[in-house]
Amino acid sequence: MNQPPVNRTEAFVLAVCKRSFLSLWCDNNPQGKNASKELCDILVVCDPHVVIISVKEIQYQTDKDPDVANKRWERGAIDESVKQIYGAERWLANATRVVRKDGSLGLRLPPLETRRVHRIAVAIGGKGEVPIKPGDLGKGYVHILTERGFEDLLTELDTITDLIKFLAAKEACTSAGCKTLVLGPEKNLLGYYLLNNKKFPADVDVLMIDNTFWPGLTEREDYKRKKEADKISYDWDRLIEQYIGPNKELLGEPEGQFTGMELALRVMAREDRLSRRMLAGAMREFVEQAMNSPFRSRTMCGDSGAIYVLIFFKPTEDRDHRLAVLNDRIGLARHTIGKGDTVIGIGFVESEPDTIDVCELGYLDAMGWSTEDDASAERLKAERNFEARLTRQSVTELEYPAG
Repeated sequence: MNQPPVNRTEAFVLAVCKRSFLSLWCDNNPQGKNASKELCDILVVCDPHVVIISVKEIQYQTDKDPDVANKRWERGAIDESVKQIYGAERWLANATRVVRKDGSLGLRLPPLETRRVHRIAVAIGGKGEVPIKPGDLGKGYVHILTERGFEDLLTELDTITDLIKFLAAKEACTSAGCKTLVLGPEKNLLGYYLLNNKKFPADVDVLMIDNTFWPGLTEREDYKRKKEADKISYDWDRLIEQYIGPNKELLGEPEGQFTGMELALRVMAREDRLSRRMLAGAMREFVEQAMNSPFRSRTMCGDSGAIYVLIFFKPTEDRDHRLAVLNDRIGLARHTIGKGDTVIGIGFVESEPDTIDVCELGYLDAMGWSTEDDASAERLKAERNFEARLTRQSVTELEYPAG
């Protein structure tokens, strides 16, 4: 479980991270070499990605000569963060698990050969007086952000998948030799990325991004339509959060102890915002139809590659029956679709008139799916006549809807 933050600054960063990552990937103040050695402020692990976040708040000395004040602030707010980040990365290279602040074991770290490390330094207190210059500062690219820049970034890219795609694109652009000059807030860079099909150019030496890109994006009608269309996607977030909210201590166990529910929620949280929009829309439509229809099951696929099976149960069906049906249906869905490593079942029930609750979550790791599993699913389909009651839906949607 996440431990209480040490100070106001860390509390702010942790709150933004938990909102964006849905509490599933963050550990604050994990241990380094020993119990008294803090590795970094926030460590995010979402295989194969590891995000190391260091936060420093240094007050800018307005009573000093600007050259002196700038250097002192950079030394305390940026240089110290970068030093901590590189040190954390060295330690993690020889570690296999996250060690939480309380000494308990956290998530398993991705293997070094597949691990992708992203480095974020959040520098607070500069009051806009000191230019922020991210880049490779000796041992890998570091994203250097102000408090506002960090919040802007994780507010717009508020899923782990959307954030990682942006960080990776920015790093790839720099590694290709492109020097980026950003005028104004960091969100102008984000505006450029979103306006250019979530890409940065790979064949230019210098990329000049002026102060018009973010307003140029947010004033567009298709962007406004996107934001309106995205509203339903937060049904997906709420579905996850009802299991991992502040009163639900289900998550955070070492990987080997994960329950099927925890594994299902982690897969669901990998869906990006557009995928969540489509999944949540299909989910809402299914529930509305299932209340007045004999067809009580639907399968759909997320952009992550996961298969989702939605099932509507009658209030009179007890939990043992629901779990048995859920397990049967997720196996049949994998057989019917013919591919996919993960299948998740979501059960709904009308708990009282006009009130629908999620009653069950099921998880199937289908990486080892075999011809014997196919044969078993065929027998089950014939025995229970599932074929006639199983509907599939394929949804395609523009991220920026046309008018």
